Amino acid sequence: MIAPLPLKRAEPADNPDLCEVFADTPMEGAIWLNQDRRPDFFHGTAVQSEKPEVFVLRKEEEPGLDAVFAVGRRRVFVNGQPQTIRYLSDLRIVSGHRGGSKLARGFQFLRNEVLKNGEFAQTLVLSENEKALDLLTSRRCGLPGYFPCGEYDYFLIGLRHSPCPSPRLHVRRGTPRDIPLIQDFFNREAPRKQFFPVYRFDELGRSAYYRNAKLENFFLAWAGDELVGLLGAWDQGDYKKILVRGYGGGLRWLRPWLNAFSRLRGGIELPAPGALQRTLYLHCAVCRDNDPDILASLIRDAQSGFAEQGYHHAALGLDRHDPLRDALAGFRTMNFAGRHFLVSFGDDPRPTLDNQVFYFEAARI
Repeated sequence: MIAPLPLKRAEPADNPDLCEVFADTPMEGAIWLNQDRRPDFFHGTAVQSEKPEVFVLRKEEEPGLDAVFAVGRRRVFVNGQPQTIRYLSDLRIVSGHRGGSKLARGFQFLRNEVLKNGEFAQTLVLSENEKALDLLTSRRCGLPGYFPCGEYDYFLIGLRHSPCPSPRLHVRRGTPRDIPLIQDFFNREAPRKQFFPVYRFDELGRSAYYRNAKLENFFLAWAGDELVGLLGAWDQGDYKKILVRGYGGGLRWLRPWLNAFSRLRGGIELPAPGALQRTLYLHCAVCRDNDPDILASLIRDAQSGFAEQGYHHAALGLDRHDPLRDALAGFRTMNFAGRHFLVSFGDDPRPTLDNQVFYFEAARI
């Protein structure tokens, strides 16, 4: 029998150690990335989930942490109706402690204390992280079922060289008087995608779940007097930064050549190791009839609004089968592929879902 793991719920006093773990455990792939969560790890967690739950495993013989994971709750649309589900994220095991039974014992805790009675969670895994994919989907050591539920593309979008705007649309920024109309439009369109986060626009500026998200940074697309599109631009740099630690494989040698080619085309360059990247997250992408032309106009105006403010790129995530991907055809982009899973110790939850495109908010990863 596997002995229980002494995991505990994270507390404010754990913040320095949590930040240190994230600084020392890059997400591995062709590009090695760190998510810098200083000065307060919990600010980023509160944006990921409306009801955050973070668990830590402390080292036994020295200060610091051996492992971390989060499994908070948030409201999303499931089959068109709001439902509270968990998001399994921020799994980090400190280097030198990745073997043995710690992972199996951690998932035993997850089974006994968190994902009970058939409850399932969402999660994303980088497609390039083959070791993690092989392990997590193996069902070995008492791991839960990782049920594939779509492929995901995380796009970095250049903030210049945008396509021409649509002549049939007018785009402007949101104002407080727009809130009722925005909410009605969102409530009509967003539930058509599985797992779209539930938004309450009257909570902007008041809830930790929307930390630093501002109504004036939402772009509204109009066809005459009708609101037809919505896109937010969100600066999370006060509590979440991306640090490039290095490159794997041939990219470490090819980077200068790729950057030279990218400069000629006005594209996105691969930064030097050690560089912090200032990201503008594009979120809450809602368009009437899922029309990519509307999204293209919204992105263009976001580019215009933020082009000279020091951002390295904008970021937007979409289901690989989402028609809105066509909006990006005229933009300079770089994308990272991910796998979307539903995690459960019980039955496969996928047969209960309508056959819909899913939406996963890049700003809440």
